[in-house]
Amino acid sequence: MKKMFLILFCVGFLLNSCGGSDSSDDSTSITDDTIDTDDNGGSTPDDDGVDVDSLPDLTRITGYEQPAEDVVDWTLVFEDQFDNGLTSWTIWEGGAFNEELQHYQEDNLIVEDGYLYIRGKRESVTGDTTPFDSTQKSFNFTSGRIESSASYSAGNTEDATKLRFSARILLQEGDGLWPAFWSYGDPWPTQGEIDVLEFRGNNSSTYVTNFFFGTTANTPITDPVQTTFDVPVEGNITENWHVFEMIWSENTLEILLDNVVVHTFTEEEWGVIDDIYTKSERLVLNMAIGGVFFNGQDLVEANIPDLSYTTVDWVRVYKQ
Repeated sequence: MKKMFLILFCVGFLLNSCGGSDSSDDSTSITDDTIDTDDNGGSTPDDDGVDVDSLPDLTRITGYEQPAEDVVDWTLVFEDQFDNGLTSWTIWEGGAFNEELQHYQEDNLIVEDGYLYIRGKRESVTGDTTPFDSTQKSFNFTSGRIESSASYSAGNTEDATKLRFSARILLQEGDGLWPAFWSYGDPWPTQGEIDVLEFRGNNSSTYVTNFFFGTTANTPITDPVQTTFDVPVEGNITENWHVFEMIWSENTLEILLDNVVVHTFTEEEWGVIDDIYTKSERLVLNMAIGGVFFNGQDLVEANIPDLSYTTVDWVRVYKQ
């Protein structure tokens, strides 16, 4: 992508019956750092102290733009083009769940030139086990995670019966990289969870979509082994920008890639889609590193990139 217990295959982010954390950076210490340098042996920071030389070069990257005609019948509810910091989001501080390797921290969220860069980095850090457990833990990687300050409900939105979540994202290949665009509410999974995008960096020809629901905190009644769907992609998905979307209605969750429906979760098949309809969920953008998502993938920690980025152009919410 919840306080959770690992279940079975645990493919989605069974991550949080909780929102953004109030933890502070004071509990985190970095004991080893790998910093990219320029040809003269030094990094090139901008006015905000960001090492701009290490950011991805986007000048030649093209991809789907979501033209106006694709959303002509939709009303824009929320948009962030990342040109004003992260004022619409809360920042997760601390470790997470699912046996992931990263410590989430604000330093790994870079807003530059209208893009959000979520940076994964190999470095030794000591910090909170999770935002809800201050027990100190050692981590070998850091990354970033944000959650929208606002929550959204398809069944409780004025003058609408549907919501559409959209994000334009550039993914990166790399063993152990687990970027995601998803939504959930508290207590997890009683408000549902909808995984619009989960990507394994070692497989550039597919991505994963999924959902969760349960009536008791930390206890999903859905089985990710059954609900997880692999979306095949023609070519290498990391070579271009793509728009990942979900249309949330009473009896369906439609998953779209570049305005094409690639999968639909239906009430008829799963029996809980209408239960999720009136729940409230906030948006999440993050990049986990390692964890149970890579079970059976023969992941070797040494092969995980020292530096990686998930880049987000914009996020939008529409109603209809």
